[in-house]
Amino acid sequence: MKNFEFYLPTKVFFGKKVLRQFPKEVSGIGKKALWVFGRGSIIRNGVYDQVKEVLKKANIEYIEFGGVKANPLLSKVLEGIKVAKEEKVDFILATGGGSVIDTAKAIACGVFAEEKIWDFYERKDSPTQALPIIAVPTIAGTGSELNNISVIVNDETKVKLSMNSPWIFPKLTFLDPTFTFTVPPDYTAYGAFDAFSHVFEVFISREYKKDCLTEDLMVALMKNLMKWSKAAMYDPTNYEARANLMWASSLALCGLPKAGMGKYRFFIHALEHTLSGVYDLPHGLGLAVITYAWIKVYRKNKLLHKFFEKVFNIKIEDKISIEMGIEVFENWLRDLRLLYTLKDLKIPEKDLEYLIDKAYHILTIWQVADEYSKEEVSKVFYTAYFGEVKS
Repeated sequence: MKNFEFYLPTKVFFGKKVLRQFPKEVSGIGKKALWVFGRGSIIRNGVYDQVKEVLKKANIEYIEFGGVKANPLLSKVLEGIKVAKEEKVDFILATGGGSVIDTAKAIACGVFAEEKIWDFYERKDSPTQALPIIAVPTIAGTGSELNNISVIVNDETKVKLSMNSPWIFPKLTFLDPTFTFTVPPDYTAYGAFDAFSHVFEVFISREYKKDCLTEDLMVALMKNLMKWSKAAMYDPTNYEARANLMWASSLALCGLPKAGMGKYRFFIHALEHTLSGVYDLPHGLGLAVITYAWIKVYRKNKLLHKFFEKVFNIKIEDKISIEMGIEVFENWLRDLRLLYTLKDLKIPEKDLEYLIDKAYHILTIWQVADEYSKEEVSKVFYTAYFGEVKS
């Protein structure tokens, strides 16, 4: 394997009723929190009351900051920074999905560098400090609760970008699978595919291509995400399904599945960020559409063949076996009700060139545009739109 560094400072509490440990663990972090959450789901499913109870037991003063939406907005981040500074909070508590945690991360470092916050996402600058972050996820998907990544959409430009910084690892994460019991089937599927894509993109683009421990870990994660996503969709209160899905999603982007793999690229994510940034499409749904198109376009990719062999147990020997691999993948998308084209999703065909330009802009910001041509980006988008590779 290649040389690597691995750093994961987050302390994780996993299982039923782990919030009971919150008062003890938070005692040394601070006495006043900005409590960031979404648009009401935690109130409907009872998580709001549970978190409120442990905050009271811990004698933590808190300022509620709700209303964070999927594909979180820069304007909401700036609003949160203003509140956090005015209220002089000690830490940020995020309760919700990846968008909530990503927003909390942006606020946490924005308190110290409000004027530079978007520069962090455009890779023009990096945070030098941040408030402590505590995460209480209520959906399995992004893995933001166990990594140093935050993704935000600029409302004005419709550009969706990511920030990476060791300062934004959550200090504590409380993973209670029962908090995900009320996640609807469609959002269960979106989250599962998001987690799957985090591993898949490393698997098919990595520099180190040989068999190894990390490859085995990636295979195990992808197999488990495929298995338990279906179980959780059709039996929402199946604790084992929710638990395995939640832990696999957290591990998928924590750094372990890329350790020793050398360089890798999130090409599919760059293309999808244009969809969810412009149309507010669910991120996992957009990833499913783009990934399926990528597989069709790059069906000759050797690491894709290895994926078919390791994950689907299909020995790739000829065109027929490749088509079998594609069909098995398609069947999983069908099981998750994610088998769509951009045309099915009512994306205007006239917007394709605009999307191609925006995706290439993201690749440029990530400093990998020289590795891809616009023709490659175009081919994947047009395949995602029409459902077949255009010659």
